[in-house]
Amino acid sequence: MLRIAIYDDTTPHARELAELIDRELSSRRRELEGFPSPDELLRYITSGGYAPDIAFLGVGAGGGRGIELGAKLNALVPACRIIFVSDTLDAVRDVYCVEHIWYILRSELSARITPALEKALSSLEAKRGTGLVIRAKGRAVFLPLGELLYLERDLRRTLIHTESGEYVSSERPCQLLGGELERCFVRSHRSYWVNKSKISEMESDAFILRNGQRVPISRGWRAAARAAFLASES
Repeated sequence: MLRIAIYDDTTPHARELAELIDRELSSRRRELEGFPSPDELLRYITSGGYAPDIAFLGVGAGGGRGIELGAKLNALVPACRIIFVSDTLDAVRDVYCVEHIWYILRSELSARITPALEKALSSLEAKRGTGLVIRAKGRAVFLPLGELLYLERDLRRTLIHTESGEYVSSERPCQLLGGELERCFVRSHRSYWVNKSKISEMESDAFILRNGQRVPISRGWRAAARAAFLASES
């Protein structure tokens, strides 16, 4: 799931931007969140565990709050790719104190949004490789595929079991395991998703991982889990 944050204190501008982004990314699973103030976005990140992949930040005359927000995003969510949108070129020099992907004039938005998004997506892929990005202790954390063991859904949280410890996310496994990552996991139970590369063997009621851990296989998921396991072995 691609998460995109939009900060613009002018509602018509924010709506126009959201429509353009939605059209450009129509083939991708995405979630757009609009924020009328920097404080609201920062609160959502620090208190709600939100970690946007891309942030479009409106920049007023002289930069102002949009640039300050970009600097805070650099610190809180280093993996987030920032695209500034402005009515003028007044702040073009000031934005270089913030790590960002593009500076777009609003008058050129429809023409420039495609290359800006392509660059942001390309940068995300190059930076992340294959793995999960979650919120942990107020920061965005990247968990490489090679360290992931299995995901466990427990009530309203997802426990992410890795070789180095356990992490917690409020997102469902189906939201975390999008795109290429989804093909790397096999579902064995209503509440369990297992990294195929970590499976050593399969028993009738459990996968045995290479580190000796057992992950349950329920009766309802046994046939699908067996088929996925045999396919990964062939």
